[in-house]
Amino acid sequence: MASVLAKEIRAYEKHRDDLLTDSEGKYVLIKADKVVGTFESKFDAIHEGYRRFGNVPFLVKKIVKIEVPLDFVSGLLKV
Repeated sequence: MASVLAKEIRAYEKHRDDLLTDSEGKYVLIKADKVVGTFESKFDAIHEGYRRFGNVPFLVKKIVKIEVPLDFVSGLLKV
């Protein structure tokens, strides 16, 4: 199954070096294959995404050199 945000992730990877040079530490908003803009906060990027596109998938990602994997554990697993 293809990721819902596959185009957005590819766009981030394509523009990653430029984003790191110009906006490291900020948040990027990407819709389809277009970098919409960079923002100081995640909230600002999300707000702009909803304003422009509505309640549809778009990518908001922090621009960092080293990606840190996130682990999530569901409370439903009873572990």
